[in-house]
Amino acid sequence: MPPYAIFMDIDGTLVDHSQIPTQATVDAIAKFRAAGNLFFIASGRPLFSARVMADRIGPNLNVICSNGSVIAVDQQVDNIHLSKSALTGIYHIAKKYGIRTHFFTKESVIFLDQPTEPISRDAKNRIAGEDPSKNQRVHSLDELLTLAPEITNGISISSDLDLQLAAKAEMAKLPDIDVSSSGFDNIEITAKGINKASAIKAVCAKLAIPMSHTMAFGDGDNDLQMLTTVHYGVAMGNANERVKAAVHHFTTDIHHDGVATYLHHFFD
Repeated sequence: MPPYAIFMDIDGTLVDHSQIPTQATVDAIAKFRAAGNLFFIASGRPLFSARVMADRIGPNLNVICSNGSVIAVDQQVDNIHLSKSALTGIYHIAKKYGIRTHFFTKESVIFLDQPTEPISRDAKNRIAGEDPSKNQRVHSLDELLTLAPEITNGISISSDLDLQLAAKAEMAKLPDIDVSSSGFDNIEITAKGINKASAIKAVCAKLAIPMSHTMAFGDGDNDLQMLTTVHYGVAMGNANERVKAAVHHFTTDIHHDGVATYLHHFFD
């Protein structure tokens, strides 16, 4: 029987604000990895940050990150970049609305030079650029475009929901990007057609894993395509109502070891 490929979001799925997975979660994943199943982080975070979290879950865990823009399987890394035209459009909208915007490379976080408002702890976790050596501020569009060959995806964050919705609506009209949200206060930005689901399809094709043997766990809007693409899309108990309405499989919330609970229920 082919192994199962199991894809797991990070924030709100594997960890809460503590950023530390519970022992029950780590033990369940280790148990079912030992049985031959393949586990993957599937996150909006940049590669360097996703790998830190993957190491907290288990050794040599495969990673889908930057919302599907980067795939790291068996030490091989494949990635897709935002185009210069996409970056130009995002830059002008971010400036127009004064919305805090960050771009990711595989190893760094790029900040636009603009006024920034305080952001939530959850937003900081999703940016995951607390190490000063990983942060780079750009002061103009020209400077941003020089980094285009490295930029895989982005995120805009604002506590002003009206502002955020207006910016998201304009970004959605840009022809070469897709937008989604992993939380109430953010806009996740990827190249057109790129998301966790597209990365999962690529991984399964590469590893010859049938889609009938795929499972995913998530809680936010940027998990929707992933959850509805795999055979077993599992909504966390703390998932938003759009996610819960889109799937047929459910588990307990992050504070009651939802991933571990479902794995034991499914495999045992």
